[in-house]
This record gives sequence, C-alpha cells and structure tokens, in this order.
Amino acid sequence: MSMLAALLQRGGQPAAVKPTMALRPDEKEYASFLVDVEEYHSTEVDLSSGVVGLLFAGAGTEADVEECWVPRGRQGVVVTTRRIVLGADFDFRDLITIQPNPLDFEVTLFFQGAVPIRLRGPWVPWMTVVLCWEMFGTPWPPGPSPVPQLQVPAQRGASIKTI
Repeated sequence: MSMLAALLQRGGQPAAVKPTMALRPDEKEYASFLVDVEEYHSTEVDLSSGVVGLLFAGAGTEADVEECWVPRGRQGVVVTTRRIVLGADFDFRDLITIQPNPLDFEVTLFFQGAVPIRLRGPWVPWMTVVLCWEMFGTPWPPGPSPVPQLQVPAQRGASIKTI
C-alpha cells in the first residue's frame, strides 16, 4: 500500500491486469481478489436511500435503535477504473464516503442508494489507494493520511528524503 501510494505521488499509475469479466468501453481492470463483506443495517433508518447523517435525532434513545453489521461471507471483488464489482456494480460516481482503516485491513464504503458495506482482507488497503486515486487523484481520501510519510534514502550514502 505504501509503495503504491509513493508510486502514485511520483506520477506513476496503477498497473492494469488482464480482464476477468466484461468491461465497459475505456475501462481497465486493476485486480480481482477475495474479501470478507459486511453490510450495515438499522431498524430505524433506511440507509439505502443515500441520505447519511444525523437521522437518529427523532428516533428516541440510542437503546431504541437497533443497528449492526451483518456478515455476508467471503466474496470475490473486481476493482476497475470506474467501479467495484461485488455481486452488484458499485460505480465510483455513486460513492458518498470512504472510511479507510488500513491497520485492520478494512474499508467502509457508503454508496448512494445502497446500504454501507465494509470490506476486509489483505488486499483492501491496496484497493483503497487505487479507489482514492481514481476518485480524487490522490492515494488517500481528503483529510490526514492514514500512514506516516515514507522515508527512503535518496542515494547510497546520501541523507534521507521524505516522499
């Protein structure tokens, strides 16, 4: 993940792979791998409407609201330049919020018109960097970087440079 982020910050690009599914015109596939999937559900609020925020204000006390992450098992995911395919297509244009958690190898994604999903697995931090690169042109979502800046020697015997 850090190496990919450094490559992108230096002007590089993620490498496309041979497609494992039919792609749309001008779409490239970056990877396909397995992830553990969870969906967020609440009995008080329909989060699939795409309205995420302080909707619990009139719902009573916090104890009255049943909310939980429901495991959906291990599933195959395909990451392209325009979407994530995980049983259904999740187009990047419909992405509302990205909440990366690279230390736990997970990311929570909020898409317009869908319940929030949490993906977990060893390739999820890498996928998060690629997703942010395609969405924002940066390897991280807006805000502070989740990983300290990478430091590498400039040349043998030279001082350390921050990338």
